[in-house]
Amino acid sequence: MTSNQEIRTYYDELAERYDDNRFGNTYGRYLHEQEKQILRRWLKDIPVKDCVELGCGTGRLLDFAGTGVDFSPKMLKQAAVKYPKHQLQVADITDLPFSNHSFKAAFAVHVLMHLDIEVIRQVLRQAYRIIRPGGYFIFDVPNLWRRRFINYSKGGWHGNTALSQNELGIICGNDWRIVHTAGVLLFPIHQLPNAVRRPLRPLDSWLCRTPLKRFASYHFYALQRQ
Repeated sequence: MTSNQEIRTYYDELAERYDDNRFGNTYGRYLHEQEKQILRRWLKDIPVKDCVELGCGTGRLLDFAGTGVDFSPKMLKQAAVKYPKHQLQVADITDLPFSNHSFKAAFAVHVLMHLDIEVIRQVLRQAYRIIRPGGYFIFDVPNLWRRRFINYSKGGWHGNTALSQNELGIICGNDWRIVHTAGVLLFPIHQLPNAVRRPLRPLDSWLCRTPLKRFASYHFYALQRQ
């Protein structure tokens, strides 16, 4: 099992250059825009003040949440520069510093994929505790089917955990109901020239809302708390 300290150290060391390193290129911007589209669509009826981002990192998606938590103080320091009026707290998402039913929605992007299955269960329990009945938890995970199809080779903790929708349903049990799904990165953008990436993005996003999302690299899920 991966230790929290190992992951925290990784992100602390990367914090000052994280945005440029991960999202300052055409691939990162492609991914970022697809993710924002999904959050904009699924959170459109939820006030920002009633939403929390779990693992908010440097805050690239904090337009959608009034509160953010992350266990890397240095990543959160970068977020505070961008969002000085937001409520930002250093915390482990398996032990959240909020009272029961504090929020109507929570989301976590590029977070659960780094965690072991048992830790994901803990995160879901915490999300269940802090979200009001009928509220939502939105997150992404790598598509297990696609990884098997391309014979993906696991290595280390980074992005190592993929799930199928059936497996997720088992993990959710009776606490959550899957109400929305969408794909991200249907096309192998990392293998295509920079010049074609931006023109392809609208088509990719549209196809990822059709049954072809089965083939996407990542799947987004919106769970409703029962």
